[in-house]
Amino acid sequence: MLNDILELAKDSTPEKRHQLVEHVTELFVSGAESYQTEEITLFNTVLENMLPTMDEDQKQQISEKLAPIDTTSQKLAYALAKEEIDIARPMLTSSNALDTSDIMRLAKTMGQGHLLAISKRENLESKVTDVLLERGESPVKQSVAANPGAEISEWGSRLLIKLSGADEKIRDAMMERSDITEADYEKLIGSMPEAQQAKIRQLKEQNETLIHDLFQKASRAVTSSKLERKATRINAKATLKEIRAGQRTLGKAITQLALSNNLFDICFLLSEMAGLEQKYITNVMVRYDATGVAVLCRAMGVEDADYAALSKARAVHNKQPSSTAEKWLNDYQTLSARDARRLLSFMKIRLSTLAAQAA
Repeated sequence: MLNDILELAKDSTPEKRHQLVEHVTELFVSGAESYQTEEITLFNTVLENMLPTMDEDQKQQISEKLAPIDTTSQKLAYALAKEEIDIARPMLTSSNALDTSDIMRLAKTMGQGHLLAISKRENLESKVTDVLLERGESPVKQSVAANPGAEISEWGSRLLIKLSGADEKIRDAMMERSDITEADYEKLIGSMPEAQQAKIRQLKEQNETLIHDLFQKASRAVTSSKLERKATRINAKATLKEIRAGQRTLGKAITQLALSNNLFDICFLLSEMAGLEQKYITNVMVRYDATGVAVLCRAMGVEDADYAALSKARAVHNKQPSSTAEKWLNDYQTLSARDARRLLSFMKIRLSTLAAQAA
């Protein structure tokens, strides 16, 4: 069958070959999760052999279609990743068919457009980010700093902290990372204009008591919170999967759960999305103030209306008046997303420091 398809490709007109590539690609994509190994090999081999005959537009189309398909062959993915950037970008940013060694070779040899695309991958090892930071121009460095899935080495962190003094985008991105030290965080604050320094230091001081309470009392808060998973038609784990896939917003999920007074599953979702242990989330959820919850929700992009629903549910759980929930919402509306992300980052850094000191 393979030889027949390849012979057909050789003997066909350019238009027929174009149609054949489209047909093979569509078949591959539509059944990628169910095909046997032999069938997957067939599709990949056909496309590998026909790649040199494709025009630029068709290469770009199959790159976009095959980038999400994990069973795309390494040979095909790598060949597309080396093409000009409009063709290569989908493979460079998201293809799992490329392993770390492939990404390293590309990072060491390709141009700035390719480096920028690589910098946006969901996960990057530090040896890759070192190459990106060494070879990349400012947009690449900024992108690495802003990518929470990019692991940054000690050398890379020192470089980015140094560059942050003259590059506001790098500074702002680094202040939202939780894998830097408290000393580095202080250096970043020191590179800000004085008015911004004063504001962020004030926010830090205001949240210091909260962070200590989270660390010291989190386990007891979980025990005494009386939060229970309520029987609803909403499956929290399935909802989390939908949120991560971009099929649903965290805020809308929170509203649905809040209407059922299901704070337990809201804690689960916030814990998973924020990357904090659930005991800390439960602690801020059952507190009589809203500082911690507000920071978490604003940093996670929860809109005002969804936060209002959560505030009402929290007030009911804590037996607080509805006027308290209204005050929480008013305060939430004054909290900027950037400040919230910075505070969440600092919260993670401080909790990590406290855990290391207690060990």
